Amino acid sequence: MKSKVNLAILMISVLFTTFGCSKQNESIETEPYNGKSLHIGIIGEEPNVREEHIQFTGVDFTDLQEVENFDAIFITKENLKEADKAQYATVYNNSPRPFLFIETQKGYVPFVNEKVDFENYPDVDSGAYAYLYDSKSKKYWGYGLYNDVVNEKNILDVYSRIFETIEDLSVPN
Repeated sequence: MKSKVNLAILMISVLFTTFGCSKQNESIETEPYNGKSLHIGIIGEEPNVREEHIQFTGVDFTDLQEVENFDAIFITKENLKEADKAQYATVYNNSPRPFLFIETQKGYVPFVNEKVDFENYPDVDSGAYAYLYDSKSKKYWGYGLYNDVVNEKNILDVYSRIFETIEDLSVPN
């Protein structure tokens, strides 16, 4: 009888260990961005963020020449096809502010290279949720979701990390 109880306890322990270790976390707890206040121009719908000191202002493509009032410009997924037009590549490559391309499967290249077509450019298998491009440094950053899981916590984390990069890149207004 005692050996049956011990066997049952052993089997239950093995099951808990197996299932507990094999399940990947879908998100992790991260701290929100707590740096300086940022003013972001956005083409598209304003994202939900946990930071209250981030101000979004809606802009359109005709406003891209007037970016001095912003710390960065975000372009949402619904506007990426328009963002690919050749005339905007010059803007992205000469802007004093970084541009964020949200939910693009194509990376940042189709936007900054006027000879590359967004529709025909291959998908980039990087797992990035968004790409930030800074023309001053000629650098880009890809921001992935934790464990590649699309959920609210992971998206909030991505925006917090993006805000940190923008603060690092920002110039005094």
